[in-house]
This record gives sequence, C-alpha cells and structure tokens, in this order.
Amino acid sequence: MTVTRNGSQTRWPDFIHVGPPRTGTTWLHEVLIGHCGLPSVKETHFFDSYYNRGADWYLGLFQSPNPTLPMGEVAPTYFSNRVARERIKKHIPNSRIICTFRDPTDRLYSLYRLARKKRLPVYDTFEKYWRAIVDSGSNVATYATQLRHWQDSFGEDNLLVLFYDDLAADPQGYLNRVCDFIRIPRVAVNQSPVGDKAVFTAPTAAKSNSLARRTVVAIDWIGRHGGEKLVQLGKGTRFRKTIRDLFVEDFETLDSASADELRALMLPETEELERVTGRDLSKWKPGAERAENSRAARIQLSSG
Repeated sequence: MTVTRNGSQTRWPDFIHVGPPRTGTTWLHEVLIGHCGLPSVKETHFFDSYYNRGADWYLGLFQSPNPTLPMGEVAPTYFSNRVARERIKKHIPNSRIICTFRDPTDRLYSLYRLARKKRLPVYDTFEKYWRAIVDSGSNVATYATQLRHWQDSFGEDNLLVLFYDDLAADPQGYLNRVCDFIRIPRVAVNQSPVGDKAVFTAPTAAKSNSLARRTVVAIDWIGRHGGEKLVQLGKGTRFRKTIRDLFVEDFETLDSASADELRALMLPETEELERVTGRDLSKWKPGAERAENSRAARIQLSSG
C-alpha cells in the first residue's frame, strides 16, 4: 500500500504484461477492462519514458472497478528495456510478469506495416526496412536472452510465457491462462466488446507518406472553408474507392525468401527459446513455409 501526497491510499500494480510489441497487447488490454484495475491509458510508459513524473502520477492513472481486484498494465515497450525491468523490480519486486512471443519475422513485418500506416519516415519496402535495422547492429529478436533476464529478476514462478499463435488459434484459452495467472475470474471472450477480433491491425498504408500528409491538410482546409459537402461527397463508397486506389495500397504477403533470410539470422535465439520454454518453434525457422506447403500438398493428394 502507498500513501500519495494528497493523502489517498493506493498500491503498485500486481501484474505487468511487458510485451514485446505487436503480440496482441491492445486486444488484451481491451478485453481486461472492467475486470481488473488498469490505467486510464493503455501504455503509461512510466518505467521507461516518464519515470521522472513520479509514483504519484503513475499510481494516479489506475482505475479499478473493485479495489479488491488485482491491478496491472499492458506495457509492450518494457520487454527489452533493462532500465524498465530494474525499476519494476525496485518498486514491485513480486510483480507477476507476462510475456507473449510471436514469430519474430512476422512481428517485425507487423511493426513495419504499423510504421507505414502511421506515416512514419520508413523505407518503402520491408526488405529495406529490416536490412537497415540489422545493419545498424540492432538485435531484431533476442527473446530467449531477454526472457532469462526477466526470470532472473522475478523468478520463473512469477513469469507467464505465452505465444501469439495460441491467441490467434484459441483466444479464450489464451485469455483463460492470463486470468488464472493474474488471479481474476475468467473473462468470456464472446461477452467482451472486442470479442476475438484483432484490434490494432495495419492491412493498408499510404503509397506516399508525404503525399498523404499533404492530402489530409488539404481536405481539412477545404472542410473549414465552406467545402463540407464536397468532403462528404468524397466519403461516398464509389468515389472513395477511386481516390483510395490512387493513394493507398494493400500490403503484400511476406516474401518467403526474405522471411527465410531473417529467420536464419534469428535461429540461435529461436532454438534457445525452444529449449527454455519447451515449445516447438519449427514454424519460426528457415524453410518453415515450404515445409508447411509440402505437408498441405501431401494431405491434399492423400485425400484426393
């Protein structure tokens, strides 16, 4: 229990989902709303970016429908951040930690798509994007290494390791494991406002970020200068599709050759994560897509 400067009593969170990003964290936050104490914003960034704002600021963000329920946050930026991990250990030494792992190649591709969707300054192809990251010396996926750091800090019993594949295949089963771990009654996915659908996807992006930004500015100017009807016309289905085709493109599926090259770079960490968790991660390894296609072809032939 902590007493803040204004005299109110509160407490530090009981659990933190530390990430990594693009592993269904937005969905999990939305599903848990109303079933445990969560901050008023999904990502507080307290333990990495806003630590200087102090405990009063951080703890004041939490809202609980029932003070007897556990409190926690979903914070995907903490996973690879040593400073954040040490600060959590300092303030919440017995915190229950959740990690969700996703095929690192798919996750990196998802990050790229999100950057394009947000019109951030980024390369126009995924291959250029990931090669620049690798050439910069960044570790594109150190899952096993980082997991061991969290285990050393909080103990294996206080860590729940999950996989994004399980969330995609069985959202209710995935959520049940989370609820049991953070000690709240199980939440029915089909009764949640978000259900079992992905919440924060990026299927499309602007063909040109600079052109898209100029277009948004132009539309805003037209709307503020008597052109509301024209703007509304632009939202019509047929006209909107015509304009969309000029400015927006759908992402292509991940190129298998590029994916295999990335998976080869990540293979040592993938194999170590297999050893640490006991999980078969064959689908994360080079050649996985070819092997799956071959298996599907054999099944089709045998059933034909």
